[in-house]
Amino acid sequence: MNKLSFIFLLVSGMLFQNISAQSFADDQSVTQQVLQELNRERSLLSQNLEFRIKEIDSKISNLDESIQNTNSSAEKVEKLLERVKFLEERQEEIDKNTISVYKYNYSSAVLNLASMEREIKPLNLFNASREFYATLDQVSNPMHYEGYQEWFGQFRKFVEEEKKNDARLSALSHILTVTGDLAQGTPFTGMFAGTVFDGIGSFINSLGWGDKKLKQQSTEMLKLTTTVAQFTHDKDLIETEWESINKNLDELKELQEKAMQENLVQILEIDPKEFDRNFTNETDAKKRTQYILDISKIAENKIAEEKAKNPENWKQDYHDQMIAVQNLKIRFGTITFRILENLKKYDSLIKKYENDEYLKTKIADLKNKLNTVRNSFESTFNPQEYIKASNEMYVVE
Repeated sequence: MNKLSFIFLLVSGMLFQNISAQSFADDQSVTQQVLQELNRERSLLSQNLEFRIKEIDSKISNLDESIQNTNSSAEKVEKLLERVKFLEERQEEIDKNTISVYKYNYSSAVLNLASMEREIKPLNLFNASREFYATLDQVSNPMHYEGYQEWFGQFRKFVEEEKKNDARLSALSHILTVTGDLAQGTPFTGMFAGTVFDGIGSFINSLGWGDKKLKQQSTEMLKLTTTVAQFTHDKDLIETEWESINKNLDELKELQEKAMQENLVQILEIDPKEFDRNFTNETDAKKRTQYILDISKIAENKIAEEKAKNPENWKQDYHDQMIAVQNLKIRFGTITFRILENLKKYDSLIKKYENDEYLKTKIADLKNKLNTVRNSFESTFNPQEYIKASNEMYVVE
């Protein structure tokens, strides 16, 4: 799959279709606001817990002292029963904190999982990249250089006239017929380029002194064709990485959709259409924030229910889902890092050809568009910060 397919998938292969850098910033704001609110609730509960535990511990300590100092068996039994009651209250407070931590962490997992739908393919990256790759293809095709198409017509005429007498020209005529309009993007590289080189050489050798101007022009066109072919070869070495990136994006999206199904539908019992309406497709950041806060309440209730039903192993399913989401986030950050690194490889390509007499004008244009692509990408993503935040997305109980 080529780089255009990759960029197209960034935009059209996922669920969301109307994303910009601003909406991405809004999503980050929603995430931050929700987590701040959840963390505020958790912190207040933790402070209350600390106070209550100290209070209960003090009562238990007083009871222990009283039990030790009394000689009445009945009074000891009464105070021991009271002690057990305080211990139960203490455990209840600890359980409330555990549920609060899991509520925060699991809500963070669901929020980050949902936000990935809006993060995977920002539209501003596509809009910038599309122009860059169109220019990259133009550099790779000599038909886009001044005078080449007109000259190529004369060369093509020679090929057709002489193909009966030369097997190599016959083969070239065939491949030119198969490829059709070369101006549309048939790359001058590989076996095709070699065949064209041979044909141009034959064309030059066929020209006499009377065709001095055409011979000189043909020699220049051969140099241009050779330079473009080498540029295309160097470019293709970079672009092979897009296939791997694209495959990883496809796999990531499948895993993200699976995780959404498991968490939203199976665990939280939320209608996917309702979720799309209130979060995925909702443009009002405040409404998205409130909707996720509402979901966090659902998550809290589900966690409490599961703890009541399965007091021994209630944490396991939520823990597994949280780890799975965290791994998805880290994997997504890694992919964005690879995208950025691959974009940087074009710098070396541009530097190599920026002073070439034939390519330098188009290379200068390409350089400007590459800067636009990279700046657009970097303004939307910071892969290292994204990975760091993914590693630190949960609080410790």
